[in-house]
Amino acid sequence: MSEFVKEVPDENPNEPDAHGVDLVDGDEPAVRILVRGELPTRIEHEGRTWRATDETHDAGGAPAIRVFRPLV
Repeated sequence: MSEFVKEVPDENPNEPDAHGVDLVDGDEPAVRILVRGELPTRIEHEGRTWRATDETHDAGGAPAIRVFRPLV
């Protein structure tokens, strides 16, 4: 699970945490978004509901990207 990423660490302590999220639906390319503040277990995006999974994608030197899949 992603811990958090800030665009400008420590320069603006009031900036909320930003979590990297991949919205994955089957073989379609993932849609990567940033979620500011606490990471919820469900996300509404473009008229669909996505649920958090235990999966992550490697982000290189950054915290892992959390994977969400469509709620059916």
